[in-house]
Amino acid sequence: MNNVGRYCLDRVIGDRTWRGTEFDIDVSYFIQHHANDIITTFESARNENVVIKYYLELEVEFHRTTQDGDLQRTTAMFYIPTMTSDIDELNLPNIITQLLGKIDGFSGNNSGWTVSQINYLRLCWGSYRTLMARSYIQTPKYIEMKKAVWNIQTFEDNFCFQYSVLVGLNVTDIKRTKSSI
Repeated sequence: MNNVGRYCLDRVIGDRTWRGTEFDIDVSYFIQHHANDIITTFESARNENVVIKYYLELEVEFHRTTQDGDLQRTTAMFYIPTMTSDIDELNLPNIITQLLGKIDGFSGNNSGWTVSQINYLRLCWGSYRTLMARSYIQTPKYIEMKKAVWNIQTFEDNFCFQYSVLVGLNVTDIKRTKSSI
């Protein structure tokens, strides 16, 4: 049974897209223009799910003129790495800085690419449950041989860490079996 998906961004459970127009070419202005709506959307998602894992994607159209005078066009996607709301608050100035850096990396080095239009900015989020993944880590042999620690491993559920904490606090009594040593 693969439980990693329950820990990670299993699937997008919500998203909100802000579409650009032909006049939207300044990323900083575009994000600042939609800042209140972005923040409201983020707060609503967080209030509904307590902790969310989220990322942002930005699609931008570029153009340049070749040495032959031809016009070239391309579209690029830029992503802000996945973050969790329990650690990373939505920081729009930081997001703007990251996106501008990525755009500069794409259009820099005399490439000639300039922004034609911002197609959209999309905020995607999913549930994030920090203690839902398997938390069992094999005890190193030299520690295991001392019989000085309890290293709980469960197969029916994913509560290894929680059980370990309870045993350490003497809140619960757990049978010692070969699989739980």
